[in-house]
Amino acid sequence: MSGVNCRVGAAGTAQRAIPTTVNFGKCRRPAAGGFTRLDLLVLIGLAVLGAAWLGLGRIGERGRRAGCAANLEVLGQAMQGFGNDHGDALPPASVEPQRLAWDAQIAPYLPRNLVQNGIDPLFRCPSDRLAHARARSYTMSAHDMQPGNWPPGPDNTTGVGLVWTRDNLGRLLGEPAAGLAATNADFLAMVKRSFIRSPADTLVLTELINADNNLKDTRLAAISGSGPQLELLLQHHPRIHGGFFNYLMLDGHVERVSPLQAGTTAGGRNIWNINPAN
Repeated sequence: MSGVNCRVGAAGTAQRAIPTTVNFGKCRRPAAGGFTRLDLLVLIGLAVLGAAWLGLGRIGERGRRAGCAANLEVLGQAMQGFGNDHGDALPPASVEPQRLAWDAQIAPYLPRNLVQNGIDPLFRCPSDRLAHARARSYTMSAHDMQPGNWPPGPDNTTGVGLVWTRDNLGRLLGEPAAGLAATNADFLAMVKRSFIRSPADTLVLTELINADNNLKDTRLAAISGSGPQLELLLQHHPRIHGGFFNYLMLDGHVERVSPLQAGTTAGGRNIWNINPAN
């Protein structure tokens, strides 16, 4: 028989010889420091889990970015509802004497079924993780309220959100009129939607994730350019939306661009101006 040796014993009978060698090829232990097949499978599994985790993180942020854009679209619809009830006007960004900001003015035009604990989550971007209870992640484009851009009109080279401070009220309206206007925001001049020559190129709302940007607070209700957004990316949160922001235009569509792209472009488009050609 192959692989077995026989020999004749003392009594003349054949005896099976014990093999002198055994093949342990299939159960050989690895040399010191080597990998078994199980080790290799564990490493492959960890690599797959790591890739999946990173992929889920990217998918999660894409979902939050889409949720943020959806918030802005609904806020834009509320802006339009306000305009329909206020002579075609957009709400002022803020009225300091009344401690009134744009969010409170459009709140009646938002879906009521979304309100939680008196706070509408539409005002908070899903990527806003800062610890402030009444977060407002959005801000209007500010009107500079200077003589060159007054009164509001289609040739203004500034934003749509009027910022009414006590100084602006007295300087632009005079003290008697300022006292009356301060009691009711509807008495104040507003930017008309009909002033906007290119609604698709004119910014109304954008993101500003800041611990001081809170509902009904007038301080950050409007900004005059992308500087605060760029500062946010440079100092704190470049991971938010991958370094891009959502911008709601007057026609209701949302654009996702970087702060550097949101100013004057090579084509002369400036979304921060009522007249984007200027």
